[in-house]
Amino acid sequence: MKNKNYYLGILHGVFYFAANAFIDYTTILPTFLRGLISSNALIGFIAAISRGGAIFFQLASAAYLEGKKKRPVLIRALTVRFFSLVFIALSSYLFLPLHKITVVVLFIVFLSTFSFAGGVSVIPFYDIISYNIPSNMLGKFWATRQFVGGLLAIVSGYIVKIIMKTVSYPSNYTALFAIATFIFGLAFLSLGSMKEGEIRQKPNKSFSSFFKDALLILKANKDFLSMVFSEFLSHSIYMCLPFIALYATYRLGFHKSDIGYFISAQMAGSILSNLFWGYFADKKGPKFIIISTNILSISVPVLSIFVKTPLMFTVTFFLLGAYMHGSFIGYTNYMLKIAPEEKRPTFVSIRGTFNALSYFLPTLGGFIVDKASYHSLFVFTAFASIAGLLYATRLKAA
Repeated sequence: MKNKNYYLGILHGVFYFAANAFIDYTTILPTFLRGLISSNALIGFIAAISRGGAIFFQLASAAYLEGKKKRPVLIRALTVRFFSLVFIALSSYLFLPLHKITVVVLFIVFLSTFSFAGGVSVIPFYDIISYNIPSNMLGKFWATRQFVGGLLAIVSGYIVKIIMKTVSYPSNYTALFAIATFIFGLAFLSLGSMKEGEIRQKPNKSFSSFFKDALLILKANKDFLSMVFSEFLSHSIYMCLPFIALYATYRLGFHKSDIGYFISAQMAGSILSNLFWGYFADKKGPKFIIISTNILSISVPVLSIFVKTPLMFTVTFFLLGAYMHGSFIGYTNYMLKIAPEEKRPTFVSIRGTFNALSYFLPTLGGFIVDKASYHSLFVFTAFASIAGLLYATRLKAA
């Protein structure tokens, strides 16, 4: 049974990464929104919702789910996420190009719902994965998901390029959203088919009691507190992510179909780097991965300042892909190794909550672009990423 669940978990990752390529928050969403609104700060805020909205429900979800069956909640959350994507695709089909404000409002509503439901599903997801996947196989498990999923996402990037070049606006974006919905449905079926282990039921805590426990954990577990702060600094790179593609298309004049190359390069970076991450995550431990990815986070904004051609921007997105998935493996494995099994949901929710501010950094990034320039944003991000690298070196080995 566990062997079956192992492959279902990998299959979920494959479809999940493939679906994300068609609704990617670093390329697809910013360029779609730029055709509807002119405010970079608002674009940054909406892009932040796609990443950070999930954290609002993590603490409450963990408080409710600790010691309880989690699969039923996971199924309900995945259902909400699926239909949120359905309505995003429908709203763009029904109301564009004549009713742009209506689409923006509906897009924010459904994207928020998609993201918030993700916050509910995070706790069951990690708990079910941890139950089914032995700790000594986690590095291989995450790397395999991202390797195979990245291969599909590279193909997805090429499909994006074809659609953006051959299909007129707004049907091109509607097609991308519809494809993302279909593939996400396959990811839903894969994850929803995984089994959950027997969990001893215990009385539900009040939220205030749960929150006090979370504060006690942070006070008592200095390694976990250092990890949370290190990850927050590492995420400084999120400040500029939605604006690299906008800078390339709206400032340097690249064709929008070039974002298909960017998506493929980002996924290629994920695939090739994960041959590295998957091996060294088990051999040298998560701290080595964390420091390596923090180095990559500095290179992305620095390159964005100096490169001027589509080919060189593919290098930037290649390194971005290597950073994003390597960082996920490093910090996730670090957390799972130091978290006691009975407190794992609490650790997951604390991590997500402390990352809340970092997920909303794109709003600050958009404000910097509106008030200063893209280059000012890239420089600011680079210095923040350097601070993240320096702090990561202080982590204890796990």
